[in-house]
Parts: sequence; C-alpha cells; structure tokens
Amino acid sequence: MSAGTALRNLQQAHAALKRARQALRVVRGGDDPEAAQGALRVGWEALARAHRLLADIPVAAANDAVMTKQLSVQRYATALLVRLRRLARNEVGEPGADGDDEDFEDEA
Repeated sequence: MSAGTALRNLQQAHAALKRARQALRVVRGGDDPEAAQGALRVGWEALARAHRLLADIPVAAANDAVMTKQLSVQRYATALLVRLRRLARNEVGEPGADGDDEDFEDEA
C-alpha cells in the first residue's frame, strides 16, 4: 500500500465516522429505541471499519501526512466511541450539553 492509498483509505474512514456521528445527532433526545439501536449499529460498524483500516497501514506507507491523518481519525473515532457508549447506557443528554456540537476536524 502506498502513502497515497493509505491517505485515501483514512479519508474514507473519516467520512464514515462523520456519517455515524450525524446518525447519532438525529436520534439524540428522541424516544425511539429502534432508531437509537440503528445509530449504535451504524456507529459501531464505522468504528470497526476505521480500526481495520488503521491496522492495515504498513510502516512503509507511514509518512508524516499519513500519521497526522491517522491521529485525526483516531481522535474522531474516540469521540464517536464516547457518544456510542452514552447511547448504549441511555445517557444521551440535551444537544450541546457535552460539547457534542464541537467538530473534530483534521489538523492537516
């Protein structure tokens, strides 16, 4: 895998994590357990895919740009995992109460 391919894969993983985060925003504050479980499933699948992509990057492709993007994806994945955990515990609060509207965008 080249560094370019690794960057493209990381961008795809980041986009999937963003879609999962949007699904969480839709169900936040709602009383539909099926929608919450669907969002949890989508989020978990996005996390699993992102972690597989991160693990598949060979050291030969790990240049500065790839490592920076990898840090960004991991940070975003961690933020998503915290929200998924809250959803699973039924601890979803009011919008903006926990900084959920804060964006975890790329630094690079």
